Amino acid sequence: MRAERISLCMIVKDEEELLPHCLASVQGAVDEVIVVDTGSSDRSAEIARQYGAMVVPFEWCDDFAAARNAGLEQASGDWILFLDADETLDRAAREQIRSWTAVSGCDGLFLNIHNYTGTGQQGATVNPVLRLFRNAPGHRFEGRIHEQIAAAICRVNPEAAFHVTDMIIHHYGYQTAIVERKDKVNRNVRLLEQAVEEEPDQPFHHYNLGVEYLRVGEAERALETFGVARMGIDPAVTSYAHLLFKYEVRCLQHLNRWQEALDRIGAALELFPEYTDLMHHRGVCADALGDTDRAEYALREAIRMGPPPPIYHTEEGIGTYQTWYTLGRLLEGRADLEGAVDAYVEAVRAKSSLLPPLYRIFRIMRVSGQQHQIPELVRERFALSSEEAIHKVLGILEQSRCYDAALQLLPGVSSQPNGAMRERLSVAEAMLQIQQGRWNKARLKLEPVRRKKGLLAASSARWLERLEWIEGKEVSGDDPLTLWLKRSSQMGEAVTNNEEIAVQTGRTLGLRATTKKGMDSSMDGTVAGAEYDGWQAFGLMMEGCVQSGRWKELHSLIQMCQQQLSVEGVSSEESARVGEKEKEERKRSEKEMGRGKGEEKGPFPGSLDTLMGTSWLVKGLVSAADHHLDVFAQPVDGQRHRCWPVVQHIRLELPGADGFES
Repeated sequence: MRAERISLCMIVKDEEELLPHCLASVQGAVDEVIVVDTGSSDRSAEIARQYGAMVVPFEWCDDFAAARNAGLEQASGDWILFLDADETLDRAAREQIRSWTAVSGCDGLFLNIHNYTGTGQQGATVNPVLRLFRNAPGHRFEGRIHEQIAAAICRVNPEAAFHVTDMIIHHYGYQTAIVERKDKVNRNVRLLEQAVEEEPDQPFHHYNLGVEYLRVGEAERALETFGVARMGIDPAVTSYAHLLFKYEVRCLQHLNRWQEALDRIGAALELFPEYTDLMHHRGVCADALGDTDRAEYALREAIRMGPPPPIYHTEEGIGTYQTWYTLGRLLEGRADLEGAVDAYVEAVRAKSSLLPPLYRIFRIMRVSGQQHQIPELVRERFALSSEEAIHKVLGILEQSRCYDAALQLLPGVSSQPNGAMRERLSVAEAMLQIQQGRWNKARLKLEPVRRKKGLLAASSARWLERLEWIEGKEVSGDDPLTLWLKRSSQMGEAVTNNEEIAVQTGRTLGLRATTKKGMDSSMDGTVAGAEYDGWQAFGLMMEGCVQSGRWKELHSLIQMCQQQLSVEGVSSEESARVGEKEKEERKRSEKEMGRGKGEEKGPFPGSLDTLMGTSWLVKGLVSAADHHLDVFAQPVDGQRHRCWPVVQHIRLELPGADGFES
């Protein structure tokens, strides 16, 4: 029996960046590749030929179906697989695809498209799409945009059968950077508006146009367009009807028309009772309306239902981790902190790489006085099977200000630490002690590292100098930040004009600016042996002053930080207000630090990064506010303050790291 052949058919234009990944993903899964090039000006055609593809030139005519069909005319396989350059075939699908075509008596097979949006880190939507079909003369695409093949297959064979597989295609084309670069939305809207004008009675065009309007936030316009589409379909037989209803709900949510959204969900669930996404959104809408009991019931029902059947478009995590997290936020808002923690734990268990629930768990346990239970919870409820996992948890604990819990888990970073790792762990522990204001304990960890003169000796020495400054002792070292702190505290100036110090600053550290990653967590870099300077050191010292009650030193640090930021971001209006002498001082300082010459210099490493400085200043102020609220809520004579629930809620909602990508 002859093995059935598979042809991959594609259309491309200027896809040299993404095309290699796509073609590499199908190696061994297809027998021939046909690439229709619609006018590339880059190396797309050359790259396609390097992968053995037949390249078919095609003059673009604003018609995706016509371009697709040009490729089908050249295909010799028994089956057609079609992909875009911004897609890749999943590794498991590459191994399974021939088995599916060999045993399938169907006319077409659906694959699950995982669409990654935003930065690609926010999860994916999952959409079953007909992407693999038998090659026949009558099987041709239709539609200027969002071209379809199913109608043509059914015309050839009214008894045509289709099957939904578990094979996956990864689609990256709607990540923000790609959408902006290719101007996809404007292109799609233009072609869809043209299609609506040509076929005004075709509801699929209106539906797709509504999707594009919703994509750019035009919810009112999208809702109106979806309404036109809904009036033209029979929901019982229209494949995208369930998604049309969900998109209408999303529009209403966006417009804060929560009761209308609930009514629409009720009608949709009568048609699609297994569609978990609708039940999840019922919980969201009920919560927005203040009906938390109904919201909790709906979310728990969505969890009971689990992910919807594969025929439905869904979002990754609906019925599992996304719904658990939403339930956790609901319970947290109702002050059911124990229930919230349980829900967040289930979210992490459903997806171990999920970070936001961990941030909420640790923040809740810290605010509710249960930080000491965190290590036990982590060991019992989470499978930390690698040092990398422990390292990640430590970073989150630090950002959540659960320093004692981090100290207890820190030894687990390495099961058999060598000398260098032990030094890194000592410095990491010192950073945790500094953030708690335990200066002597930090010094005991830093001194041996400094004496051993290893890779971390210099950074340890600098931190020892900073501790001397914090404790009001005489500073005699050459740490640029400490010298600046000393001079600023003595002179009341945040900017030094001392040429010797400025030169020494550049010579000592090369004026390396702190990275954004460093802004998020000092634990990650410290364990890896990175050096911490500049604004990050400010943040750690401010936190330590808060925890140890050194309010005078904290006030000094805040003032210096504000002064430095005002120098960096001085406005023209402010400049007009300062005196001539101060203007001259600033000009001379800027000249000494090399500004205006393309050189990035400043009184300490990273000082020119005002975004970083502002972030650490805000973190310090938030930490101080949280500390005061904590003291305010402490029991007196065994009795909690009557405002304790409100204070606890405020503390849980204070700004802080949350695990979501920006």
